[in-house]
Amino acid sequence: MIDFQKYLSNLPPLHTWDGGNTWGTGGFKRKHLGPLIRYLRKNLPASPTILETGAGNSTISFLFLNPGRLISIDPVSKLHEKIRAYCETNGISTRGLEAFAEQSEWALPILASKMREGDGEVDFALIDGCHNWPSVFVDFYYCNHMLKKGGYIMLDDLQLHSVKELARLLSEQQQDFKLALDLDKSLVFQRVSESRNLPEWPRCNYILRKSKEYRQMSNWFAL
Repeated sequence: MIDFQKYLSNLPPLHTWDGGNTWGTGGFKRKHLGPLIRYLRKNLPASPTILETGAGNSTISFLFLNPGRLISIDPVSKLHEKIRAYCETNGISTRGLEAFAEQSEWALPILASKMREGDGEVDFALIDGCHNWPSVFVDFYYCNHMLKKGGYIMLDDLQLHSVKELARLLSEQQQDFKLALDLDKSLVFQRVSESRNLPEWPRCNYILRKSKEYRQMSNWFAL
């Protein structure tokens, strides 16, 4: 079995279909995965339950944490096949990996419903699936619903407007979330309250601030 540092030194090109000529790692590099896994080793419980929308080198990295459950949702079934093949070749255990080859907006409500019925909670969730609008908010809604108090939620690809808006919302939702780790293109927030849903807009600082900006316009309702 290779260790985590050896794995980081030569990340497999999972998100390429032409032998590595285009888009090799799916965005995560050593400089992101190294600090992330070190942080999670220190702050997550033993055998954590991890959920991710999107799959790739994040999936393999999470396996080094020996998760009790690693729920990985990605509609590209070939990607999960690549992950399992790489792990088998390199002696990385995939015990606990639960792969769902479907869109997260269909898989997450089913998982959330099961967790409401006593099927455990999530210690850490990564939102890195479809980056369209409102997909990142749909992913957040269900991931937050399944997240235990004190659990962590990670947003990847802050260069995209949809993700940045969600990050701004959480950054100003101080009573429920606090920033735990800044990885440049990714942010990890910790939920510090019991609330599984964001409050209605009058108690949401970000919506209040933006709405106040709109009221300075000559037409409040203009786009």
